[in-house]
Formats: sequence, C-alpha cells, structure tokens
Amino acid sequence: MSFGPELVWNWSESIRQLVSKKIQKIDGAGDKVIATFSGGAHLLLSWGAQTCGAVIVSETEKKALTADAAYIPPLTNALKSHLNGAELVDCRQVRRDKILEFSFRKSVGAGFASERTLVFEIMERYSNLILLDENGTILEAAKHIHPADNAYRSVLPGQPYALPPVFNGIPLENWLTEPSTETLAKISGIGAPLLQAVSKLELQDAQKYLADFYAAPSPLSFVPQRLGKYVTIFPVLLEGAEPISEKPESIGAVTTLLPLLGTNIGARRRRAEEKIKREIKRREKQAADIEKLLAQNPEELRLKAEAIISNLWQIKQGEKEVSVSVWDEEGKLRQETVALNPALSPQQNAAELFKKYKKIAASQKRASALLENVKEELEEYNEQLDFAALIDDADAFALIERELGITGVERSKKKKKEEAHLPPHKRFDLAYALVFVGLSAKGNRFVTFQTATPDDFWFHAQGLPGAHVILRFNIAPGEKQILDAIDFCASLAAWYSKARESGKVRVDFTKRKYVSPIKGGIANVTYKEFESTNADPRFWKEFLAERS
Repeated sequence: MSFGPELVWNWSESIRQLVSKKIQKIDGAGDKVIATFSGGAHLLLSWGAQTCGAVIVSETEKKALTADAAYIPPLTNALKSHLNGAELVDCRQVRRDKILEFSFRKSVGAGFASERTLVFEIMERYSNLILLDENGTILEAAKHIHPADNAYRSVLPGQPYALPPVFNGIPLENWLTEPSTETLAKISGIGAPLLQAVSKLELQDAQKYLADFYAAPSPLSFVPQRLGKYVTIFPVLLEGAEPISEKPESIGAVTTLLPLLGTNIGARRRRAEEKIKREIKRREKQAADIEKLLAQNPEELRLKAEAIISNLWQIKQGEKEVSVSVWDEEGKLRQETVALNPALSPQQNAAELFKKYKKIAASQKRASALLENVKEELEEYNEQLDFAALIDDADAFALIERELGITGVERSKKKKKEEAHLPPHKRFDLAYALVFVGLSAKGNRFVTFQTATPDDFWFHAQGLPGAHVILRFNIAPGEKQILDAIDFCASLAAWYSKARESGKVRVDFTKRKYVSPIKGGIANVTYKEFESTNADPRFWKEFLAERS
C-alpha cells in the first residue's frame, strides 16, 4: 500500500488539532513512537517500511501497539528528555513533499523557553524521525545515515540537518495558470497514480478539482479512496477508485494503523494459541491419567489382601509371590497369585494392599467428578482456540488475553474492579437496541444465560462453532430498525464463526427463552422455535461505518 504527498498534507491538517497542547508522555515500540498530549490524544509516528505514517490513535489502540514491543528505539529517550512537557506550536508539510515538521516550545523557567523541531520523513524504507535543536542541529534520529551510506547528506547527532533532494516538478499554481494534459503528470506535490487517474477527466474538471489542493477547502472534506494499492484523497470519487469508509481525518488508519495492528494481533494471536494448546495438551494428559485410574479395579487389591490374611499359615517370610485359594465376589473359590515384597512380612504385605485399595477407591470417587470438569475445560479451550483465530481487533483480543492470564497487556485503571472479572464479550449500542457478543465459551454463557432476558433475541451460526449474539431493543422499534438490527446481529454471528470467509452464512435466531444449555455439541445449547437467515459476515462493519 502506497500514498503520495497529498495524503501527508491531509495528515498535517488533521494533526493541527493538537496545536497548543502539551506532550505528557512518550512511548516507543519497535519502529514507532506514540506521543500522548494533554486532553488524552495519542499521536502515532511510524517509520516502518510498510507502515510509515502519522495518525491520531485511541487509548486502546495505543495499548495494543505498545503491549508487545520487541525493543524500545533509542530515539525514545531523546524525545522524552526534550519534548516531555513541550507545547506543539505548529505542524506543517515541508515543500509539499512527504515530510512533516513539528515545532515545539518548552518552558525552562524564569521566562525562558527552548525550541525543538521534529522532522518526520515519510518515505517507505527510507523513512526517518529526526529531532533538531533551535539551530537545526541533529540531536538524535531513528536511523543514523553515514556518509558511506549516502553521499548527498548525513543524518548523525551533532550534524546540521539537510532536507532530502527536492522533486523537480511543476508547481501546482503554475500548472493551474496554464493547464494542459501533457504537463499534468509533472505536477509536484501530488502522487503519480493520482495524477494518472485525474488525467482521464476533462481538462476543465481536472483544473477545477486540483485547484482545491493546498488551498481551501481543507483536505479533511475530501473523499478517501483507493486506486489499486494507492491510497489518496480527492474532492470526488474518481472513476475506478474504491471508496474508503474511514473519515478523511483518520485516513492514516488505513496506511499505518491497521497494518501495524494486524502485525501486532498476529504475534499476540500466536502467543495466545500457544498457551491454549499447552492447556489443551495438559488437560488431555490429565483426562487420560484419570481414565487410566478409573479403569483400575481396587476390589482385586482387597481380595488379594484378604487372601494373604486367610493363608498366613502357609506363607513364608521373604517369598516374592504366593499362590493361594480365595473366595471371589461371586462366592466361587479360585486360585490367586499374589506378588509380595520379600522385605516385608506377610501381614505387612496385606496391610500395604489394603492401603492401596483404600487409596484407589477414594481417588476414583474424586476422579469421577474431576474428569467431568477436565472434559468441560478441554471443550472450552478447544472453543477458545477457535475464537483466537476469529478475533481480529485489539480491544477484543485483550479480553481473550485477560481470560488466559497472559501478562504484558496494560489494562485501564479506571475500570471497575468487578468489571475486570466479566467473561470476554463485546457490546454494541445501536441507540434503539443493545447487542452483546460472546468471545469465548464463558463469554457465550455469560451473554446468553446471565445478560439476556427471556424476550431478547439470540443468534448463532447454523451448525458451526462461534459466538452467541444477543439483541435487546431499548424502545419499540420500527420495521426498518428491526430488520437492520437482525441483519447486524446475524452478520456478527457469521463473522465470529468458522464460515467468516464465506459469501453468505446461514444463521439461526430465536427468543432467548427458547434456548437451553446442554453439555457438548455445537454452541453447547439446544434451541427451538427459530428462524434462519443468510448473513453477510462483513455487513456489521459497513453498518457501523455508515452510522458513524
């Protein structure tokens, strides 16, 4: 996925909302830093080759991006030292290029202030984040560039900063005074793929729309769109372009945030799956050991002990085994060969057998109940393994990690203590209805049998492992609201099922009062009086995007 200078212009305008706010905290993680400003906004700056960009992120997204940092970039300490407590004075695009410049001012007491500049060169694998002092001298950089690596310039602490080579093109204002199709592709400050798409317009239309760039109206009023693998903005949707649902001010989520979260979620998913598989293996062994214990017949030990007691007169000290007559449970006399410990007397051997008999008999009584619990846990972990593969957003995945006891995921201190123990589930507020989605076996039981009321609606993918979805109307809904809510919930049930990649998924729904718990089977419930619908697994995301 690529982008051009026009998108960096968009970012500079969206970031300007942070002007006059102070940096309160700086976190570094891998090829990125996140600055937290007063008011709670978090600015992500990523210089990764495939994820470079600048975007304002949420608290949850920040936690997800910093939870599993492989390393902290050395630049982080320099940024903390110079920018913590500093006020953002300005954010601007440099030379209409893929470069952002942040100006900061920090009070140092007695009416004095220090000024710092942060230059963000957003150029795929050549991206860099460079901190400058008030004289333009480099204090630190994410990537050090030595003379042997680049003959044009060096990027090293103590060296004066020099911008990358300028792109030799036609300034947009010059082209607008003498527009022509032949020179359109040479306009600077706008990416080549976008100019190629614009060249298909009538010349007067191209002139009209390009006149809006780098002038009023703001780029935040433009239409986010994708031209193949190129992400851009334009006053109208271009022919052959795919619209992007994200708002123009958050378009950095497409180029930067979502790829970063995807990589992050992938690593967290692998870690969660490894832990779940370990738990599954442990319980499988535990179940096998219990079944082996239950397969033993402790009565045989009791009979052998009684046989020794009944034949003490013919058993000699030091014998390794003895063949004696014994009456079995059916009242028949039979010969029994009993192994003995030659170091013990016959009486002691009998006592040991009686002891083993009592121990196994007592253990079997406890093991029967334990085996049922172990098998239930085994079933839950197998279901959890399915959910781990389905959940793809950081907020929901944090709930899974919390249930698994995986550390390293920061949790909000503002949450009530009792909320921290709720089983994993998601909640959606549609204004006229509430929707609850279970994110594990425990989460499913919670939303279905603890959260839902008898007249709430219950949804589940037909014949497939997946989430229980509960629909509760807050008000008397209109016909369209009922249909929209049913489609939304059915889509969620389809999304959180193994048939996610299918075009359509069959989903059953009924009133909660017709759903009963059972042990085993798909969804661990049985239900009746249900209807079915064909659901689009992606509809719920489109529905939320349209509402926002």
